[in-house]
Amino acid sequence: MTTPDDRPWADLDADAKRDRALRVAGELFARDGLDVAMPVLADAIGVGVGSIYRQIGRKEDIVAALVVQRINRVVDLMSAADGAADAWPALCRVTFEIVTESLSDRVVHEAWSVSSEHPLVLDARPRAAAALDALVERAREQGALRDDAGADDLRLAFRAVQDVEDLGPGGARRLAELVLRGMAADGVAAP
Repeated sequence: MTTPDDRPWADLDADAKRDRALRVAGELFARDGLDVAMPVLADAIGVGVGSIYRQIGRKEDIVAALVVQRINRVVDLMSAADGAADAWPALCRVTFEIVTESLSDRVVHEAWSVSSEHPLVLDARPRAAAALDALVERAREQGALRDDAGADDLRLAFRAVQDVEDLGPGGARRLAELVLRGMAADGVAAP
């Protein structure tokens, strides 16, 4: 059986073309960064640049769509963790998952500033904020957080992940550990 990915571009419907273009762009940008030129992306997809513009739009639109995919991934992680009986270990686990994913995906690090004002990103960002806020609040309600600790502490760490890792391997995980330890209430085991 042929999957939509195996079929020639011309045989794909609009959704399958968009999915393929975003999958390839995501892989390419994650590996090589956002400076990849549109002709390089088009070659990787196996189409002309015009086909990309027709299916998705400008490069900024592609980057924004990829950022939204990553935001949705964070929302899924946070929502799943929020369902855990003990919110603190779940918050720690998901923090380390996000840090790990951020290190292997240059889109996560580079794209926020590029696409932060794009309408797709502006629409998606509140979902991620709400999911993180809910998980942090559950940990607070369970007595795991200091009174002055909050979701913004983690947002700072997430923003700094790549820069800290550039200082030396393991730096990003160490930063996440320090932030979580700083957030933990007295007597709560920190990672």
